[in-house]
Amino acid sequence: MKRHTNRAKSRFNFAITAAAVAIAAVCFGSAQAAEQKADDRLQGLIEPIKAEKPFSIGVTLVHLQDDFWKGIAYGIQDEAKRSGVEVAQVTVAGAYGNVREQFGQLNALKTLGVDYVALGPASFDGYDPVIKQLKDAGIKTLAVGIPVNSPNVTFGVGQDEGAIGRELAKAICEKKPNSTTLTIPGPAGADWARLRYVAFQDAAKECDGMKVIPGSFGGGVELGYGMSQASDLLLRTPDANFIYTPVIPLGMGAVQAVRQQKRDVQVVSSAIVREAIPMIEDGRFLAVASEPGILMGRLLVQYAIRDYEGKPLDLKKDDSLPYPYVLTPPVVITPENVKTFPFEIYELPPKDWSISAMQ
Repeated sequence: MKRHTNRAKSRFNFAITAAAVAIAAVCFGSAQAAEQKADDRLQGLIEPIKAEKPFSIGVTLVHLQDDFWKGIAYGIQDEAKRSGVEVAQVTVAGAYGNVREQFGQLNALKTLGVDYVALGPASFDGYDPVIKQLKDAGIKTLAVGIPVNSPNVTFGVGQDEGAIGRELAKAICEKKPNSTTLTIPGPAGADWARLRYVAFQDAAKECDGMKVIPGSFGGGVELGYGMSQASDLLLRTPDANFIYTPVIPLGMGAVQAVRQQKRDVQVVSSAIVREAIPMIEDGRFLAVASEPGILMGRLLVQYAIRDYEGKPLDLKKDDSLPYPYVLTPPVVITPENVKTFPFEIYELPPKDWSISAMQ
């Protein structure tokens, strides 16, 4: 879940805020709204249809090491099966930054002659030439999960990164506005982490009495790194009340550090994994933002059907991205709604599902 940073990408998150809020108000609203639509696998964003004409989608994603990307892959596979669409091949780059590996996978999908490529890019920049080659060959590229810097993308399905940071700051402000929050911003060069962190800081400034201790970008997103960073921060700041982390492995590491030091500190983070749910239930996590990967995968298939058949797409188009897009604004999971939130519908693929199921 990394992105590279520049001015154009910064506009992506902040320019779409109004649009995302509007979509959220109608389609998402709140955790309660999501619970009410638990029987709707597309969460009210679009009516499911089946393909009238056969076509194929090839998939290349960053990795399948977490439930976000695994959920996207599962969502594509399951929705394609339901809708009469062929998933020709699924490959993974292996890690963020593995751009050359993904270029090779894109060229392989071009050789297969798929109709669409679902691209979860290993980097924001550098993909336009190969996407243009796909377009010239009659293959449309669809960005999924995170954006990619190319006007030759047909459309994208993603989420509002800034909204995640703002919602986490809001959760802290509502719980204890006169408080001190330690921060673990995330890996250097990851635009998704930067956008969340900047939005978190900006929202915190609007909360009277909320103090944020600036952190340094760097390291990875592993639990161990989150634990070591949080331990150092807690030792240096005895009056801390909260810890901000941009993604759940760092958050779970911070939770362990808090427990080891027997501190009364809650953590906020983003993305759901099964292991974190009990930590939300007992209040070790104050709030965790939903990142509905399964829903993103399903939406990609549904919009591809409409595009292939020339049906209306009703996508957002503005200057924030060089292609049309749809967003899935985050719902915040708290101890109050965690027991009723439909994780298996939007977040967590079946435990026994693996990439082999797609081959």
